[in-house]
Amino acid sequence: MTTSSEMKQETDGGMVHTLSTGQQIPLPPHEEFYAQLITRNEGLVSQQDQERLRKAVILIAGCGSVGGAAIEPLIRFGAEHLLLAEPAEYDLHNMNRQSVRLQDVGRNKALVFQERMRDINPYASVEVDPRGIVAENVEALVGRSTLILDGVDVTTRPPLASKFALHREAKRFGVPVVAGYDIGGLQLLLIYDYRRSGTQVLNGRVRENEIDDLEPMVFLQRVIPLGAIPAEIIPELRRQLRKERKGFPQVVYTANLFGVLALPAVLELLARRPIRHKVILDVPHVLRPRSAQLRLLFPRLYGLFKLNGEFHRTQKSLEQ
Repeated sequence: MTTSSEMKQETDGGMVHTLSTGQQIPLPPHEEFYAQLITRNEGLVSQQDQERLRKAVILIAGCGSVGGAAIEPLIRFGAEHLLLAEPAEYDLHNMNRQSVRLQDVGRNKALVFQERMRDINPYASVEVDPRGIVAENVEALVGRSTLILDGVDVTTRPPLASKFALHREAKRFGVPVVAGYDIGGLQLLLIYDYRRSGTQVLNGRVRENEIDDLEPMVFLQRVIPLGAIPAEIIPELRRQLRKERKGFPQVVYTANLFGVLALPAVLELLARRPIRHKVILDVPHVLRPRSAQLRLLFPRLYGLFKLNGEFHRTQKSLEQ
């Protein structure tokens, strides 16, 4: 686990901070800095909500297109205690949707965020575990967390066990989880409030004894409601099921929506206010005029019918 670097103490109570560029700049004391950072939140974010956010330890599991979309907004919003768990390094193909620059390619995603967040709020604690979520750290990470943002990859098989373990430990410790899925132009938030005794791990849709053998598409079929799948991704999902194409298409505006939706969800969960457990925002659908929405209604329903049949045929073939 790596932590943010220390700053030099000045005699006037402020700090001298070394930016990622190597430049040194003076900073006001922590409380004064924080007050200036969040001043434009006032009037929209209550003092109580702001203080809960500031004190909360938020685990971001997976710092790619989904989890990575929430890290910088959280710091700018006033969060000061983040745990980042991410094993992967940036590749060029991440640049269409993730917060990566050319100089970041080949570097661990969480370590890049840690460095960049120091240039926004040097007083914030941003800890990194470059192993991601693994058997050796999941209990300790979840046990320290007030709330979890789940951006663990679901497009390949190995991370599925990590995702299940994350939710299993969140259930054991009673830590709420906000999970995000970008599906074409649609962002889906699934909120698991494991503080409630009746909430099952992943809502009971996946069992621990089968997680190692599940294919990603079968996992998604179990966890994502069929009605949440947007029209434009249906032909691609059918190609994926037929093994005609590898690699799951993702776009930047959908990935960024996770940060947009997750931040107010974090405030509501920290305050223990009622919140929906499923939030769907389909950007292309929202932008279409009513006439276009109606024209797509029956083709989408027919596509979902065909897709559901292919899902079941795929699952049966895997079970044989």
